[in-house]
Amino acid sequence: MRSKVADRILAKTPKDVEIFIRLHADITVRVNQLLKEKGYNQKQLAAKLDKSPSEINKWLKGDHNFTLKSIAKLQAELGDIILYVPKRKAFSNAGTQCANFTVYHNEPVNTNVQFHKFETHKVISNNPLQKNAI
Repeated sequence: MRSKVADRILAKTPKDVEIFIRLHADITVRVNQLLKEKGYNQKQLAAKLDKSPSEINKWLKGDHNFTLKSIAKLQAELGDIILYVPKRKAFSNAGTQCANFTVYHNEPVNTNVQFHKFETHKVISNNPLQKNAI
């Protein structure tokens, strides 16, 4: 159970700070997991990345603000995904209606969409073989 003071502090915390803290913690935990899986210690990782062991220690304690470049270097060296950005995919029914899905890593996407549940739009096609449909 949290205290009332903690609840007040959390209520005043800006959303971007909450997101930053969560992402930073997730990245730090993921890097530590990959190190353990690969059997690397901090000194070995530092040598592979041409960094000092103290810098790697800051990264893994959460005292370092990761850049995209440092995440990319870690991901390349550790050989596994650290940060994943989902991609939006659009599926269409004969070019007349479409739906957007967010596709996440290693998660199947249901493409058996019942398009009658979506709003109908008039789609103008540049394809001469395809009639414009409503």
